[in-house]
Amino acid sequence: MRISTRGVYALEAMLALGSQPAGERVSIRQISEQTGLSDSYLEQIFALLKRGGLLISLRGNRGGYHLARPSTAITVGDIVRAAEGSLNPVSCTDPATPGCDRFKDCLSRPVWNLMEQEIADFVDQITLFDLHRQFAAWEQDSQMEFFI
Repeated sequence: MRISTRGVYALEAMLALGSQPAGERVSIRQISEQTGLSDSYLEQIFALLKRGGLLISLRGNRGGYHLARPSTAITVGDIVRAAEGSLNPVSCTDPATPGCDRFKDCLSRPVWNLMEQEIADFVDQITLFDLHRQFAAWEQDSQMEFFI
């Protein structure tokens, strides 16, 4: 399975949004400046994240985007699914895809089903909050100075 730049950037943008105080609205321009991602690509990604129920947008002078749920309730899996559509490693395990001609005779299907489940279990246990906490700890460690 390969995550496209859309999935990678969706996670980056959600992390940037999640670093804001709860309920504070942020513009695409602000996220673009913080992440270095283009405004136009972020607009496309935010449309997917909004459709996925992960973002709320408000128009107008004091508008912008904010998380639809607390960062403790948004997982990496939620974000990747909203941006990529599926976590399935092969199309034949995706219920939204027409069945494979070899479905009944496929000896490798159990491997793909297991892989899909393992990927889902992994990304569904990591929240935005977890990533922020991990990044803060890493940032703090990297600022420490050691002397001998």
